[in-house]
Amino acid sequence: MKSALLASALLLTSLSFAQQQGQPPPNSTPPTFPREEKPQTQMPPDQEAQPLSTTQVQEQIQQGLNSEPSLSNAKVSAKTSEDSVVLVGTVENEKQHDLALRIAQSYAGDRKIIDKIKVQQQT
Repeated sequence: MKSALLASALLLTSLSFAQQQGQPPPNSTPPTFPREEKPQTQMPPDQEAQPLSTTQVQEQIQQGLNSEPSLSNAKVSAKTSEDSVVLVGTVENEKQHDLALRIAQSYAGDRKIIDKIKVQQQT
C-alpha cells in the first residue's frame, strides 16, 4: 500500500514538473510576442507628411484667428502665397498683435510672416 501511494505521489510530482518546464517563472515579465510566432502584419514605413497647400494654410490661419476669443473685436486677415503669409488689419493692443502673429506662425510652416497689422493704442 505504501509503495502504491509513493508511486502515485512520484507520478503527480513528475507530471507537474513536466507541465511547468515550458512556462516562465511566476513573477517574470511575459514576452511581447510568443516565442514561435512572429507579428502577422508589418507596419508600413513612415511616410513624410505632405505640405499643406496655400489655400489650406490660409484657411487654417484664418480659422485660428476667428476662433480666438481674445481677438473677437480685432479685424485681422491672412493672405497666403507659396513663400509668405501677409497679415493685415487692426488690433486694439500689443497683446492681440502678438497673439495674431503666433497663430499665423503656428500654421505657416516655412513661409515668411509679413506683419502689416496696425495696433490702435487706447489712451
